[in-house]
Amino acid sequence: MLSGWLAAAAAACGAGEGGNNLDSPRLAAPQRDSRDVLLAAAGDDSSAERAQPAPERAGIKSVAVPIGSTGFSRGRSTAVVKAPIERVRAAVLSFERYPEFMPYYKKCRVLGRTPSGGWDVYMEVSALNGAVTMWARLEIQKPAHVDGVETYSSRFVSGNVQDLQATWQLEKIDDQTTRLSLEVFLRPKLPLPKSLLNSENLDGSARAVAAIRARLEQAQDGSR
Repeated sequence: MLSGWLAAAAAACGAGEGGNNLDSPRLAAPQRDSRDVLLAAAGDDSSAERAQPAPERAGIKSVAVPIGSTGFSRGRSTAVVKAPIERVRAAVLSFERYPEFMPYYKKCRVLGRTPSGGWDVYMEVSALNGAVTMWARLEIQKPAHVDGVETYSSRFVSGNVQDLQATWQLEKIDDQTTRLSLEVFLRPKLPLPKSLLNSENLDGSARAVAAIRARLEQAQDGSR
C-alpha cells in the first residue's frame, strides 16, 4: 500500500543553515543510475522499512497548493509546536537523525557545500514494504528570512524520482512556541494517477510535521 511512503521524502531535505550535521565528513555520492528503482535484496535487514509508530496528527492543518495548470499540487501542512524555535530548527536540520523518527526513512547525509553557499544532501526512503528504495540528491539552499519567518527550500539535482521539492518554514510565536510548516512535492517515476500523488503529498507533509512535533514535545515532556 502506497500511503505514507511519501512522508519520509517530504521531510527529507527541506533544511539549511544552522543544522547540527553541517560539519559532517563529506561523503561521495552513490553511483547509481537515476533511471532505476533500487530493489532491496532479500534478507538484507539494512534495506527493510523502519517501523515507526504514527505520530498524533491532531491540530495539523493541511491544504493542497495547485502547481499552475498541471493538475499536480503540493501538500502543505502547518502545526504549532510546543518548543522554542531554536529546538525546532535543530530538529528540522539534523538530517542524519531522520531515520530515528521519520517513517520509511533510511538515510540522509550532507555531502558538502554548493557553490552558492547551500548544502549538497543525499537521502533514501523505502517503499512497498522495503522492496523499493527511492533516492535523491538535493541542493539545500541558504535560509531566507522575511517578516519573522525562516524559509528553508530545496532544489532537486538528481535521483530515481522525477522531482522532489520541499520547503520548511519556521515562525516564532513566543519563547516556548513555534509555528512549523512544510510544503512538499514528490513525483516518483512510477505510473501513478495525479490524484493519488496529490493525496500522498498532502498526507506526507502532515506526517512529516507530526513526526517533528512529536519528537520535540515528547523530549520536552521527558525532561520535566
